[in-house]
Order: sequence, then structure tokens, then C-alpha cells
Amino acid sequence: MAVVMDILDNERRRLVKLLSKYESQLSELPKGSISVKKRSNRDYAYLAHREGRKVVFDYIGPASSDAVQELSKMIERRKELEDTIRQVKQNLKTVERSLRAGR
Repeated sequence: MAVVMDILDNERRRLVKLLSKYESQLSELPKGSISVKKRSNRDYAYLAHREGRKVVFDYIGPASSDAVQELSKMIERRKELEDTIRQVKQNLKTVERSLRAGR
């Protein structure tokens, strides 16, 4: 039984480090989503995000620009990281529950 508890404890420590790493990566990525608005027959992209209770739109540039494409990739990466963090937290909860039950 001690071997299983050691394995679970190692897994808990690994998940805590992983969670910390993912959260630091997440803090560097932009929040919000890209909103495209049509102005005089042209499409322009804005980054929509919340500041308190208000939704703020920051101008990025023309919808077809490289800046919009790069920002879109960063936002997609943020969504992937948020899903991964959610899964890691769930795994951590399961491991901690197993550790408590084994003691």
C-alpha cells in the first residue's frame, strides 16, 4: 500500500507543477475574442474583452492582416490551455481524494 501512496503523492506533485506552468503560460496570452465589424464596405477586427462590467473593443486592424491572424492563434492557444487546466485540476482532485482515502 505504501508504494501506491508514494506513486499518488508523486503524481500529485507533478500535477501541481504542471498546473503552475500552464497558469503562467495562460497569464501571458490575451483575454477575449476577436470581433469583426464592417465599416464602409471593409472588415475591421477588434479584440473584445471585459474590464470590470464593461465590454471593451480594442482596434487590431483590417480583418485580413497578419496581426489578426497571430492574435487569433494566441486566443486559440488560450482556449486550449484553459481546457487543459480544467482537466489537470480534475485529475488533481481525483488524486488528492485517493490520497485521503488511503490514509
